[in-house]
Amino acid sequence: MASIEPEVLETLVPLRELPSEALRELAREAEIDDVPAKTVIFRLGGADGWARYVLSGTVVLVDEAQRRRTLTGTGNAGAAPEPLARATPFPAHAVAGTDVKLIRMPAARIDELLRSSRLPEPGVDEVKADRGAGEGLFYRLFEDLMNDRLDLPSMPDIAVRVQEAITEREAGPAELARILQNDPVVAARLMRAANSSVFSGQQAVESLQPAITRLGLATTREIVTAVALKSVFRSRNPNLNKRMVELWMHSSLVAATAQVLARKLQGFAADRALLAGLVHDIGVIPMVSNAVHYPELVRDPSLLEATIDEYRGQVGTMILRRWNFPADLIPVPLAAEAWMREVDAPGGDYGDLVLAAQLLAMAGGPVVTAPDTPALAETGAYRRLNLEALGISDATALMQEVREEIAEAQRLLIG
Repeated sequence: MASIEPEVLETLVPLRELPSEALRELAREAEIDDVPAKTVIFRLGGADGWARYVLSGTVVLVDEAQRRRTLTGTGNAGAAPEPLARATPFPAHAVAGTDVKLIRMPAARIDELLRSSRLPEPGVDEVKADRGAGEGLFYRLFEDLMNDRLDLPSMPDIAVRVQEAITEREAGPAELARILQNDPVVAARLMRAANSSVFSGQQAVESLQPAITRLGLATTREIVTAVALKSVFRSRNPNLNKRMVELWMHSSLVAATAQVLARKLQGFAADRALLAGLVHDIGVIPMVSNAVHYPELVRDPSLLEATIDEYRGQVGTMILRRWNFPADLIPVPLAAEAWMREVDAPGGDYGDLVLAAQLLAMAGGPVVTAPDTPALAETGAYRRLNLEALGISDATALMQEVREEIAEAQRLLIG
């Protein structure tokens, strides 16, 4: 029987609350099940005493109202952090969408370890404006997130429609043009991309269908998603909306830098790099939009930022899984600021690319960096991407060289 390392369990909900010894104990009791595609794992209303997590492959959950959710595990890149069911009787049918590896553990044993290791939740009277208040807020925010009380952003409708048209109906340029003409802003940005210096031909295109033909279906899909995501970076609270605008501007700069960098490297698609950069901080959005429910966070910006730093990567990965993003982009939120990350990825991955883009953007612009932020050349990403061979060692010089390319990419996103 294959064994599970405790390091895998510490990324799972709610197991990440357990101390190291409890995780090691649980890892010894965990089992791995190989489940063929199209197998029913459990049925709505059932109960069998097991907690299951998707280690690799895809599981589709279908509830009583026929709403579908997908959980995807990426093996070494990370198991899906949510269990297939948090409650019994099971609230949905679970069906293996692909061949799947599941981590299976006794639910009662998990509950027992959690009860013995959890600290009591701080009461309202105990929360004070000091470090203890921060820890209490972290705990409450985490519990809300894990119990589905936090509002997570939805993929913009126009991006969903384009994605479904391409993947499910194999739609061509004519059908995509009919879909996109209902969103003039996205359509205009797509036309701008087709007529940019990167894609333009002898003549400027003047309508959507030839613009889509010039870009290709994959590039069209990723540009539409990237442009449409601007609508997600909003809050009804004026103070928090300011933070959302700052986040969008930062994300668009990192995205534009990642796109330009991808064009200089082997093995990366420039427009997928643009999308990767744009979503690297997507986990910040529910942190900011839900902060209005926590007066301490609204009153104390430093506490809000500490909360964001604590959860941004985990929440971002969860959102990308719910949006059914490609497997190579799902780890990006966790990787984006893991400056000294080491992964078995010769040539680097999109996490490395975005990490490098962030450090380049910081070095080439008016971004205040934290004291522990390394130089790009000190990171494993620099080595894996082989940036030295490209002469990318002086970040300031590089950013000056590609300034206009980055500005053009930012104009596509910002308008």
